[in-house]
Amino acid sequence: MEYNYKYNNDCILKDTCPRHQKVGCDAGCTIQPEFMYLYETSGIPKNMMRKTTLYPAKRDNESFCTLKDIQLDIDNFVEDGRILYLWGNNSGSGKTEWACKLLKTYLAVICIGNGFKDRARFIYVPSLLLLAKEFNDDSRQTILDMLNTLDLVILDDIGAVQNSNYDLTILSDIVDTRYRNGLSTIFTSNLSPTNLEQSIGSRLKDRICSDIVIELKGSSHRRGTNIYKRRDG
Repeated sequence: MEYNYKYNNDCILKDTCPRHQKVGCDAGCTIQPEFMYLYETSGIPKNMMRKTTLYPAKRDNESFCTLKDIQLDIDNFVEDGRILYLWGNNSGSGKTEWACKLLKTYLAVICIGNGFKDRARFIYVPSLLLLAKEFNDDSRQTILDMLNTLDLVILDDIGAVQNSNYDLTILSDIVDTRYRNGLSTIFTSNLSPTNLEQSIGSRLKDRICSDIVIELKGSSHRRGTNIYKRRDG
């Protein structure tokens, strides 16, 4: 795949990059283009690309600590094929933000020497299932083959819509193949494990909730305001 890269002297890795600490940023850096390729092709939503700080509600302190443990050990988490089901009844509680944080951390860890190889992907499940109906057989299989071989896949908002038999077939292909092949997957959902089972069936639910299950109980972090200010960056 051809990738057109443009050097940025305000690299988002600079706070943690050992090269930046030693010699600073310059156009000769090989780390930045490798990371930016992974970053820009990962499917991370644009509004999740900027750096964010999440503050837990008191009842989410333990869950945030566990998620931080995963973030600090993300390379081993992925290498060991771990599975995370991150759920909460309240929209805006930080599920997708945390999933993206874990994905971005993984990309930063593996980018050096990776070249321009796809390793991870963020997928919004309702959009995937909608598009899958429009694919021909070859296009659909190409997408499934990609999702079934990447080291890490985020499946965001699983169970958000009423699934048809066709939808469940697509989901089963992805979940079962990744589970059998020991590939790491992170799921987010508004559904409890019990309600997820009612939505997609016990077989898929058992695989999705077979490893780490974390609930975020806090209310929405999204807040509207009647004041307009420009955003920094």
